[in-house]
Amino acid sequence: MSQETGSPGEPQSVSLLLVAEEDLSARRIGEILAPSRAARFAVTRVTHVDAALERLQQGSFDVMLLELSVREGYGLDSLLRARAATHALPVVVLTYQRGEDLALRAVRAGAQDYLVKGEVTPELLSRTLLHAVERHRMMRDLHEAQRRQQFLATHDTLTRLPNRYFFRDTLQGALREAAERSERLAVLFFDLDGFKAVNDNLGHAAGDEILRDVAARLRRVLRKQDFLARLGGDEFVATLRDVKDLQLASAVAEEARLALQKPFYLNEMECWVSSSIGIARYPADAADPDSLVRCADAAMYQAKGAGKNQVRLYEPALEDAIGERFRVVNGIREAIHSGQLMLMFQPQVDIESETLIGAETLVRWRHPIRGIVSPSEFIPIAEDSGLILPIGEWVLRSACAVAAAWKQLPGLRVAVNVSGRQLESRDFLERVERILEETELPRSRLEVEITESSAASDHAVRVLTELRQRGIRTAIDDFGTGYSSLTLLKRLRVDTLKIDRSFVQDAGREKQPVILEGMIRIARGLGIEVVAEGVETMGELAMLRELGCSKMQGYLFSKPIPKQDFEPEVAPAGAAWRIPLEAPESWGIPAPSEADPDLPAALELA
Repeated sequence: MSQETGSPGEPQSVSLLLVAEEDLSARRIGEILAPSRAARFAVTRVTHVDAALERLQQGSFDVMLLELSVREGYGLDSLLRARAATHALPVVVLTYQRGEDLALRAVRAGAQDYLVKGEVTPELLSRTLLHAVERHRMMRDLHEAQRRQQFLATHDTLTRLPNRYFFRDTLQGALREAAERSERLAVLFFDLDGFKAVNDNLGHAAGDEILRDVAARLRRVLRKQDFLARLGGDEFVATLRDVKDLQLASAVAEEARLALQKPFYLNEMECWVSSSIGIARYPADAADPDSLVRCADAAMYQAKGAGKNQVRLYEPALEDAIGERFRVVNGIREAIHSGQLMLMFQPQVDIESETLIGAETLVRWRHPIRGIVSPSEFIPIAEDSGLILPIGEWVLRSACAVAAAWKQLPGLRVAVNVSGRQLESRDFLERVERILEETELPRSRLEVEITESSAASDHAVRVLTELRQRGIRTAIDDFGTGYSSLTLLKRLRVDTLKIDRSFVQDAGREKQPVILEGMIRIARGLGIEVVAEGVETMGELAMLRELGCSKMQGYLFSKPIPKQDFEPEVAPAGAAWRIPLEAPESWGIPAPSEADPDLPAALELA
């Protein structure tokens, strides 16, 4: 609008488009408006509605004053034509006759107000025009607020894509149309791989930028008739309409996968993520919106489980996996509250000094029907569902309490695995401090272990650094299995590196001893203690000792032991882990070639 508000007391400036056929009438209106104190009217006069419409295409006006002339009749055809082209412009009608019927018809035709020509005064005309402008502004603002409210209720403000509620309604309508036309459609479920690492390392602003770029890339891949939405977080979903064959859905999903695996650029820095994509089809897989999305979600999880950055079609067999996951989640909740979780401890030894240096805490689920459930079955689900937080705190508290109660092993340290989710908790440091205080375990006897992949974020580095500054030991578990081992060592100082057992058990392979030796030498050069995990044979022990690693853990020394048996079994002088190194022939353990190939590996908390 050209309307401007000046300093207090100054009249407003109003741009008026006057439609008056007679010159005398136009002059009279100009004379009436000239002395107005409330506004300065800049009048542009045309003689008929068609000319007014041409002027509106050339410039904007605040208000139109339309004189319904005798030639154009007392009908409202001219007003209707004007309103059809000037939805954003208020119109005041000037007529030659009075009548409630005419007034009502004028308002229905779109006029803000109407005046009788013989009764117009300067004050009345000025006030009517200004009120028309103000009412129009208020209605426009109200409409904009309603439109904005509707958008917020149905769209994601970050990507400006439809949200999950709008998507569900739209999918419901698409299913009705597909049923009426005997058409098929598909639902694609997208989940970004590696997005959490972007947020952790580069911040949420960088993550938001990637999400906007992901939305733009997916829009370009999908067809015009397809419908894309963001469910929340890093999850997107799309409906593909009129899918004539399965190959079309798979082709679109594959094109999207390739588009999302290309690098993202944040301030000229390359950043990489990928996507796991699940596909569900109507009517083959499901016939209602919720079931279709659930099936696509299940297929997406299968893609993630198969190694990520893949496309998977829903298969009916996945229903069993979904049901099993639901049962496991409920079972974990019950296990936490009913005392079904139990602790096991596996000794860590120094073969050179023949001393017991510590024990790693392992968690087991003692299921009332299934028996002992392996952590590999329930820990990943606990991570995804968030139940790892109460489990992790229970393990930490229980392990500290057990270690504090050891009478024959008063200086032994206890190692506790901590998940990445625990580290992300704002009060994690305070929880650790509170547990140590309540259990009266000295700080130096607790070692917090975290996997290499979880230690890569800036937040994890800060937390681990703070733990060391408070006198609590820190360790990197499964070292060597990630993608940034050496980079991580440059950024993070820890007390212990635990070499993953895959490097120890594959020691007989070509180049494997060279890799092990490199890890050990680098760690020792940085003043970091090295513990080799999963040592099961004398051949592995001998090789590790030759490479300079004397601290070990594995079934060769002891299996994980329940907390009530740990101290009685490992504390006596004749404990199994005490190996007389000076008399190898008396070890009583098979040589590497005679080792039992079925010897089980330790099941550890991932």
